[in-house]
Amino acid sequence: MFITATAPIVQLATKLNRKTQQAAHVLRAEGFGRFLQLSAWSLSEPLRSLWLRRRVGTDARQASSKLKAAERGLFIDCGSNIGQGYKYFSRYYTPDRYDYVLVEPNKNCLPHLDALRSENATMEIVVKAASVKDGYVELFGPPPDRSGPTHQGCSIVFDHNESLYQSLRFTPDLVETFSLSQMIRAKRELYDVVVLKLDVEGAEYDILDDMIRSGSHRDLYAAYVEFHSLKMRTPERRKKRVAEFQVMDAFRKAGTRFREWI
Repeated sequence: MFITATAPIVQLATKLNRKTQQAAHVLRAEGFGRFLQLSAWSLSEPLRSLWLRRRVGTDARQASSKLKAAERGLFIDCGSNIGQGYKYFSRYYTPDRYDYVLVEPNKNCLPHLDALRSENATMEIVVKAASVKDGYVELFGPPPDRSGPTHQGCSIVFDHNESLYQSLRFTPDLVETFSLSQMIRAKRELYDVVVLKLDVEGAEYDILDDMIRSGSHRDLYAAYVEFHSLKMRTPERRKKRVAEFQVMDAFRKAGTRFREWI
């Protein structure tokens, strides 16, 4: 009983320690003003989550109305980690109407995704990193004392979370990459409705730019994208924020629903 009772306490203490280290890094690197900005953004998450939940529900209902009785849609989840996004979106884009492709380069997450696939026979798991081309790259993340094997913040972009910590190589092995634009184009030939969730820790900027140049953004019904400029250092943060507005404008002009994921 003692061990069982103390396990959650240890987990909470570990999480608080990591948060404290992150806060100390922000204060040291960019000052109190920046610390307040990040804190305010974090505190506003429940309200933003509520707003997003309503939009997702509306999007999903309207997307399903486009599917004929025997048709299925497709949901591509890039940055699946251990399946948090799938569990969220499958309540709206339900597996009885949608097939799922879960994309995650961190092999430590694979057992968790395999467990989800055992419940959903139509699920495809891609153990690669979404990118603009096929190849192999390093995977980066926080220092070992501030992460676990299935850490959510891993990225193929070295300075993706520079405002929060100094990245290190997360795994000794290179991870395989693929062109997300080409995947979308290929899947669009098989499905009338294709939906994308993109949470790839800073790699989204190159990917989205490639999608716009190739025109594959027009093949999507909706895109849920988490931008990461807030976690970058100035002046890169400002440059990326300008790019975000340009991306959102291009998607909306193409008639693709675009939501900022959190």
